[in-house]
Amino acid sequence: MIGFVGQAPAGHSGHGKRVVSGRCRSIRKVSMEPVEKIGVSEVSGLNSIPEEIWERALGGSKFEKIKAAKDGSEMWKEIYTYAEKVRNGEITYEDIDSDDLNIRYKWAGLFHRPKATPGRFMSRLKVPNGILNSEQLRFFGEFIARYGDHGCGDITTRMNIQLRGIVVEDAGDLVDGLNAVGLTNIQSGMDNVRNLVGSPIAGIDPHEMFDTRQICKDIDNFITGDRKGNKEITNLPRKFNICVSGSRDDFAHTHINDIGLKPMKNEDGVMGFNVDIGGDFSSKRGAPSIPMDVWGHPDDVVAVCKG
Repeated sequence: MIGFVGQAPAGHSGHGKRVVSGRCRSIRKVSMEPVEKIGVSEVSGLNSIPEEIWERALGGSKFEKIKAAKDGSEMWKEIYTYAEKVRNGEITYEDIDSDDLNIRYKWAGLFHRPKATPGRFMSRLKVPNGILNSEQLRFFGEFIARYGDHGCGDITTRMNIQLRGIVVEDAGDLVDGLNAVGLTNIQSGMDNVRNLVGSPIAGIDPHEMFDTRQICKDIDNFITGDRKGNKEITNLPRKFNICVSGSRDDFAHTHINDIGLKPMKNEDGVMGFNVDIGGDFSSKRGAPSIPMDVWGHPDDVVAVCKG
């Protein structure tokens, strides 16, 4: 695991921000001896957890115990196995391990609601900056049409799409279909990074300082491993929100995200981003983000988010 520490290459923004770069010369490697963990993939982020923390997780909350027992990323393969068995009549959805069905399936973007819609899923996608094309929209409509009154779609507050009515036997087809049109639902629930929010009028805002569309896509590609899944970040302490603002109006609401990137030129006139962290907003609490006194070049924003 590599973390950015200390001072980055020379340069400051006009507002006293330290410049952080992916080419940072002051990098320290943090060594943590891995311990053998049953049921955990070799490349899973769970393997970076020190033994003492692992033991605390085993004695912690229900969800930490479930994650410790088996990495949620295993669902990226197992949804296909379960789908085939249901199609072949070997099992029904009720025979699927309850922790897989109700918890770990969320790592594959599938949310089961056993009381409201038993046997059916809501699938939360990844739509960085909320940008969709006609081919993708047609796919959504055609896929959920098979479910009749059960099938519908939602537009979320994080510029995202949710599809409802999905059944176990179609889960793999959904993932493959999304990939075919350049999208994914991987790592969209539980302790993963949520959808990348950018400016809702990116590219047409007359007061735009930075077009957020591509940079949101770049960060999302890191998070999802180019839609294949990124096992290194599947065991976050809780959900994590990142947004990129394109103007002074801050339509993306950087103040309520874990990482908020605000457009700002440095003293040399180069456009980049000031970095805020720690924002939160929910039904139970709210906390505004804190300025980090750090400026990052657009080419280094992915590295900044990676840490």
